[in-house]
Amino acid sequence: MQKIYAISLVTLFLLSPVMNAQTVTGIPLEQARICVTGFDHNRPDPFPGLGDFIGWVGDTVRLKNGDLLFVHSAGYWHVSFATPIVLNENLIESYQKSGLDLNHKAPTGGRIMACRSSDNGKTWSKPELVFNGKIDAAPSATCVTSRGTVIQIINVQASWYGFPKAPKGHQKLNTMQLYIRSTDHGKTWSEPKQLKSSGTYYTRGRSRILELPDGGLIWMCYDMNEGGKLLDGTIHRSDDDGETWRIVSVIRRRKPEGDQTEFDDLVVSGDVDRFLKLGSAMDEGWIDTDEGDLGRLSNGKLVLVVRPDGGTLVSSDQAKTWKQIGVVGPKYVYAPHMVVLKDDTIVLTAGGSRGQSVFLSTDGGQSWSKPITIDPAAYGYGKLTKLEDETVLLSYVQKHSAPQRCMLVRFQLNEDRTGVELLSLGDE
Repeated sequence: MQKIYAISLVTLFLLSPVMNAQTVTGIPLEQARICVTGFDHNRPDPFPGLGDFIGWVGDTVRLKNGDLLFVHSAGYWHVSFATPIVLNENLIESYQKSGLDLNHKAPTGGRIMACRSSDNGKTWSKPELVFNGKIDAAPSATCVTSRGTVIQIINVQASWYGFPKAPKGHQKLNTMQLYIRSTDHGKTWSEPKQLKSSGTYYTRGRSRILELPDGGLIWMCYDMNEGGKLLDGTIHRSDDDGETWRIVSVIRRRKPEGDQTEFDDLVVSGDVDRFLKLGSAMDEGWIDTDEGDLGRLSNGKLVLVVRPDGGTLVSSDQAKTWKQIGVVGPKYVYAPHMVVLKDDTIVLTAGGSRGQSVFLSTDGGQSWSKPITIDPAAYGYGKLTKLEDETVLLSYVQKHSAPQRCMLVRFQLNEDRTGVELLSLGDE
């Protein structure tokens, strides 16, 4: 698979200039990086089930009152299942080796928490509760709309894993997505509502919620059908400030058959009903549309980058149909997340290349720089936030299991868009 994409990428790069960005300047990482919250720093107050896994990072957003809100999870492991847990016996040994304590008591699993900053990220408040449901919850996406509404999408993880369908008495979807809203800067929240899924097995997501010029909100998740192995991408849209959502398109990608495969032929997208009738693809001619993130260029085109290859897709009709124009790869790329600067430079963070890295594109995602490594020792799963001065916040986690910390770095691009400069956090 990787060899096929490497060949295709060479062909593409012959047509587009390849950026050669590899430079990191500015202050040393040790001075630029801070821990917002963690097992040993600014730890949440104790609650039933809390362990040393403080993270996954959610989005960092600017509230209408000027504060920054840093959303994250708090639990005890990579997946902080609510106990009791029902796992396929084939998974138990490997999960225990990676730190899962089957005897850990967590009645509701992990929770979503948030810290606040009134000095542009220099200092942060103690974590406060955003959401605690009946079972494990982690942040999928957070945004502040132009009306000032804070929207939080929640990943709800069932307490079972490794089975073809839900054990009796458990949540049907292995993971599902809820959403809540706040009109008072995240102090109080609405009752949760469920997002419709295009998959019958699970639905997950970590894309940003992107607001369009017409006020519409779009969000991407990835879904799997019962009995299938393929992940389809799903685009949700809201036209009422996040009160209600509908699915506008589903995305499925073909594997290239060789270096002559046209990128336009690699994407099948369209109405959700069509894909529900098709079910999951059962042959090997497809590739996952996994862990994606959305951005918008000044010409109105939408950009979507997805795992596992960093496939770069664009839409000219507000996310209804998509075509592939390139890949970030050729190496494995996971957890992509992006911001678009005023000059249409795309800044993408992703893991898979020597820790937490940044990739740059100045041609709308057709070609990408080599990885610019910010933190070579980090596990990652980073998220980016563009500030008003065009500097960028990068949040990420140090490890994939406890003990865990949520880290934050601020940087800016150099003038020729070939590297990044690490900056101190706070007012400048």
